[in-house]
Amino acid sequence: MLAGDRFSVRKIRHGDGSQSYWIFTSDLEVHTSSLNVLKRYGTSTQQTYAYSLVDHLNWLLANNKTPETVTFDDLRRYMNGVTGGVDSGIYGAAWRKPTQKPLGPSAASNVASVVKLYYLALAESGDVNPKLVEALRSKAVVGRGKSGRMSEANPLAPKTASRRPRFLPNEVVEALFVPGVLTSARDVMILTWLHDGGIRVGGLCGLRFCDLHLTPRHACGQRADPHIHIVGRDDNPNGARAKAYAPAAFAKDGSVVDGVIRAVSPDMISTFHAYLLDEFHPIQHLVDHEQVLVHVTGRTPGTALTTGGVRKMLARACRRAGLHVRVTPHGFRHKAAAAFYAESDFNAELVAQEFGWASPQMVTDLYGKSANRHAMKYLRQAWDATARPPAERYLVPAATPEDAT
Repeated sequence: MLAGDRFSVRKIRHGDGSQSYWIFTSDLEVHTSSLNVLKRYGTSTQQTYAYSLVDHLNWLLANNKTPETVTFDDLRRYMNGVTGGVDSGIYGAAWRKPTQKPLGPSAASNVASVVKLYYLALAESGDVNPKLVEALRSKAVVGRGKSGRMSEANPLAPKTASRRPRFLPNEVVEALFVPGVLTSARDVMILTWLHDGGIRVGGLCGLRFCDLHLTPRHACGQRADPHIHIVGRDDNPNGARAKAYAPAAFAKDGSVVDGVIRAVSPDMISTFHAYLLDEFHPIQHLVDHEQVLVHVTGRTPGTALTTGGVRKMLARACRRAGLHVRVTPHGFRHKAAAAFYAESDFNAELVAQEFGWASPQMVTDLYGKSANRHAMKYLRQAWDATARPPAERYLVPAATPEDAT
């Protein structure tokens, strides 16, 4: 398959400032069948599904298959190809670029979801193999998902092991805050907000000044303590999008209400004001947007900081600190959520409400395993109370110097 014959995803900007991600043919025409599926979703999900579905459409094209001829077994072979279960060309023509790596379980599940949705949507107009549709429906298993709601399992989705988030040790955090490692007040603020707030990097870069209610008993009236509102927006100039399940609005006085309401620590407030006074105000005349985090130096001072910019800053800080570990912004969220889960006596509902999860079950599934490290206290007590004598002689406390030899 020639590069020019491939389907592609293009970002469409609408007149109201919103964005869409649509699939186009090699003739630069909108692929109507995929559009009927993608238009059902918001920008963030639409972007994920568009890039997932375009890969499948290129596979169909490379192997001369159509929705009318493709079978359920073909789709299983396709899923094996994208996950690296078999070589991408073993069941037909290779369609993926040599630089494309096999997909992990999470990304492959996204592909499986949109592929199933695509063929079920085609079934409404009859433009698909009826045996394939029957197989997709009959082989599905109904059960409870992570949110606790009844859902239909996808027969195309790969089997996944239970997730275990990577634990971010305190020593790594301490090394990042050694003087000289973070080179600006903005960077100190970013790491403090990631660590104390456990905010997703998309939500952090998407914050606007109107979202910050950093005074007690703010006029929004929705929380007595200083807090912020994390709002899902599709029109941020830096492309950042918060994963916010709750919609937000504006009160009559202009205050942001609803969204995901998060408490802030005193250190979060103080580092924000240090950044605001020392670095934001001197370049304020260059800022033409409402985002809080901006580039403070370089060739584009005043432009909104992207999530990629945060990740690059964190990588530079790790090199300066001499850390030979991979630290991601989301690692701070795992650390904050697991710590709060343990400190709240494993109150999953409280953690879900504070951190913005749709269901407490998601907290239990993910961070219940992280909190298992607190079981070491009780394990050591059990080990010390055992009747079994120490297996090695050197573990026995020496009563005299002669006994120690």
